[in-house]
Amino acid sequence: MNTDKRIILILNSIIIISIFFSFTVLANSERGFENPELLISAAELNEKLENENNKLKIIDVRNSARYLLGHLPEAVSMWQDDFSNPEGWVEGLIAEPEAFSAAVKEKGINNDSEIIVYDENSGIWAARLWWIFRVYGHQNVKILEGGYDNWKAEDFETKILPNYPEEGNFVVKDVKNEWIVNSDTIAENLDNENFVVLDTRTEAEYLGEETNSGAPRKGRIPNSIHLEWDSVLNEDYTFKSAAEIQKLYEEKGITKDKEVIAPMCHTGVRAAHSFLALKLIGYENLKLYDESWVGWSSRSDLPVEKK
Repeated sequence: MNTDKRIILILNSIIIISIFFSFTVLANSERGFENPELLISAAELNEKLENENNKLKIIDVRNSARYLLGHLPEAVSMWQDDFSNPEGWVEGLIAEPEAFSAAVKEKGINNDSEIIVYDENSGIWAARLWWIFRVYGHQNVKILEGGYDNWKAEDFETKILPNYPEEGNFVVKDVKNEWIVNSDTIAENLDNENFVVLDTRTEAEYLGEETNSGAPRKGRIPNSIHLEWDSVLNEDYTFKSAAEIQKLYEEKGITKDKEVIAPMCHTGVRAAHSFLALKLIGYENLKLYDESWVGWSSRSDLPVEKK
């Protein structure tokens, strides 16, 4: 191939990539997200893979059995044990910085990596890992919208053999403690109208009709507001538009001018998804209640409401 043809081919490739990226950005901007960069589509991720981005690291946040049945090319597997604290006073708490650094480093991830996380479809576990990366100072992390199901629906390439990369150099260098709130602070603000506790569990859990393992009591935190975590999703697990999501929250009195909005659930997983949804539409006053219902219900000194 002569030089002129090679230059034309390169220029055409650049134009195609630019057009594709523009369409992806437009699709998210049409939904009105203030922070559309938190999500990535299957088509956009596939384009990145085809262009062999060496800094790109993909994390599969499903259990190992599902990972071995099929996963994205180059994806490594991480599950809740890799990013939870086994010695926490309640189950599911965020992993300590040193332990998280070691687990992430083992997966070949570096401090300058562009990280994409995905789960089966809803983004619930991907959002949890996204939140932890962000708490620990790594900003360049996105969620594959629609997860593995969407990737498969687009008929993009999958792999079965596990990926064992060389060790990375990831180290937690910063901690955004302001993104976390504990039980004592929640208790101190039970009557504060500008401090919203957002309960993202099911209605049955919120009403005290049922609960999950690890919680000794059923019920809810007094004055908490209920909106189930998946209310913000369409049937195909993509996010609704910003206007639709904001309406859902504002109808519950959860507005951007509140002093604090603290999502919670059973162990902080569903809460992380709601944290992400609020971030997408530009809410900034967010603190995840990581101890969540397991933590609150385990303390007999804290009040509980039912129905």
